[in-house]
Amino acid sequence: PFARYVVMHRDEITFPFKRYQIQPVWRADRPQKGRYREFYQCDADVVGSDSLLNEVELMQIVDTVFTRFGIRVCIKINNRKILSGIAEIIGEADKIVDITVAIDKLDKIGLDNVNAELKEKGIGEAIAKLQPIILLSGSNEEKLATLKQVLSASETGLRGVEESEFILKTLSTLGLKNEIELDLTLARGLNYYTGAIFEVKALDVQIGSITGGGRYDNLTGVFGMAGVSGVGISFGA
Repeated sequence: PFARYVVMHRDEITFPFKRYQIQPVWRADRPQKGRYREFYQCDADVVGSDSLLNEVELMQIVDTVFTRFGIRVCIKINNRKILSGIAEIIGEADKIVDITVAIDKLDKIGLDNVNAELKEKGIGEAIAKLQPIILLSGSNEEKLATLKQVLSASETGLRGVEESEFILKTLSTLGLKNEIELDLTLARGLNYYTGAIFEVKALDVQIGSITGGGRYDNLTGVFGMAGVSGVGISFGA
């Protein structure tokens, strides 16, 4: 709906166009435990600008909102280009979705089971190359340094590392109240996002992601207005 609005009013709005809205929304997929058919959602988006300062500003919004709510969170960040670069260098570019779905389960099922699932999906040869990436730990800076070496042969991957580094470095100067973590297992809806992706986990309660979002490079393309980049987040209640 937001993309359609932007295209319909392209001659009236000034880019970059920023907006937030809060309203009841309805889910098209099958409701499951904790995923309701109808719920309230708050969206915040910036469209018509490639600047990574928009990503920074959205993370400041997330930090401010949860600080005011008194909810301790960890803001997780990754980049679709890093994930594409990983798939590229291990020679499995077409299996990006299988790889990320498996890696995403690391904290739930453990490394051996993740490797078994990768083997099942026909990613046998590349499993050894994936290990240092799956097991990446340390500070955000240490993870970025390792990624620069591991992804040195992938132009796309290195672009993702650069973008993540800029966002994390800028945020580190702004005195956020909540922790921000580079998390390579974060995948979100892969066919949708093209750059930075975000997810927010509450630290003191067992619940799924409470905010998510990312950069989408061709938001308005489906309505015939190509090349307009956007980045957004949504809080669901």
